[in-house]
Amino acid sequence: MIKDSLSNSGEYIRLIILLLILINKSWAQILPSSFGMHHKKSSSTINYALSFDGSNDYISTGGSNISTSWTVEVWFKKSSNKSGHNFTNKANSGNTSTWSLRLAQWKNMNKVGITKYGNKDYYINNSKANLEIDKWEHVAWTYQSNTVTVYVNGENLGSTFKAYTYNGNQSLPSNAILYWKIIGKSSNSIGGEIDEMRVWNDKRTSDEINDNMFISLDGNESNLVAYYKMSDGSGNSLTDNSTNSNTGTLVNGPTWVTSNAPIGSINSSYRTNIEALWEKIGTSDSEPSDGLSMNVSSALAETNFVVYGNNSSAGTNDSDFPSGESIQKRSSRIWCFDEKGTVTSDIKIDISSATGNSVTPSSASNYKLLYKSCTSCNFSVYATGASSSGDIVTFSNVTIQDGFYAIATTDTNL
Repeated sequence: MIKDSLSNSGEYIRLIILLLILINKSWAQILPSSFGMHHKKSSSTINYALSFDGSNDYISTGGSNISTSWTVEVWFKKSSNKSGHNFTNKANSGNTSTWSLRLAQWKNMNKVGITKYGNKDYYINNSKANLEIDKWEHVAWTYQSNTVTVYVNGENLGSTFKAYTYNGNQSLPSNAILYWKIIGKSSNSIGGEIDEMRVWNDKRTSDEINDNMFISLDGNESNLVAYYKMSDGSGNSLTDNSTNSNTGTLVNGPTWVTSNAPIGSINSSYRTNIEALWEKIGTSDSEPSDGLSMNVSSALAETNFVVYGNNSSAGTNDSDFPSGESIQKRSSRIWCFDEKGTVTSDIKIDISSATGNSVTPSSASNYKLLYKSCTSCNFSVYATGASSSGDIVTFSNVTIQDGFYAIATTDTNL
């Protein structure tokens, strides 16, 4: 009897352990990413874009005109300079007096612009509006109160246009209505690849454009009319990932291709001032996310990029230090990184911007770059400061991993 009881007890214990394992796996699937690892995207996950031949392929969306205020955003990789990259149109013909957005303007102007059919072809006279060939770039147009503004890679290039064959700046006609029933055109279509296209019925602010251009949307955002994430990957239908069902139909053969547009996955608590290091940046410093910027000695390949944001916390913290280290303070600000491919980069942290404290760094070697792979994990020392200039500390040749980073010091100068 005693032996049987012990045997049953052992079986009960094994059953309980099995149930605990199953429960743990279930919760791991249910809980948000902030409870655990900042997971790297599965290598089996493929991001897609649509490639246009520049001739006659297009998407029919049936989208309704938007007149009062609007914004259109898209990631675009131009395949060549040619006369006209028609982006949005009312129809393939009979467009007199309607408006068309251009990823490169007619007559080999090569610059982002807007056309009023039967009137003029307008373009932004800025070298940055001439998009580079074979590099992903983000373009946005906003409209309100008779003013069209163009953004390229998050930078406001202004609302002053020139027109083909006309000298001087040209004022746009009033009432720039957005027509987007056709994406591309049956003639002089887009030449290149597009990804992450968004249509809004409001004028997005500069901050709204910059804070969201490097991440995917949820699809239920206010004023979002259509969201083409380009996630289908096959077939002749294009899913609208908003809640509005503006499904597109592919005509004349836009083709599905793998996309390397710099779109990352950032933990929802770290989506302040999201920036990226990608091919287009070259060897310049990336834009800073509240004090943190990145730099590479040679331009990244298209397949390699890093998207990063932060938790919007200023000041310093006297806890959550790596064990066995002589850390005295660390930044309350923590940056979340999402890396694709393989990236080795210098990381530069402006202490004043990162912490809000005006300090002059002591010896660079007193500063440590901390890293952890999940929000509930413990920090460890990942790199030691290599140099400093003013209030900027540089950590050299850091192999980037998905996860969370902070700056710390072995003295109190932070």
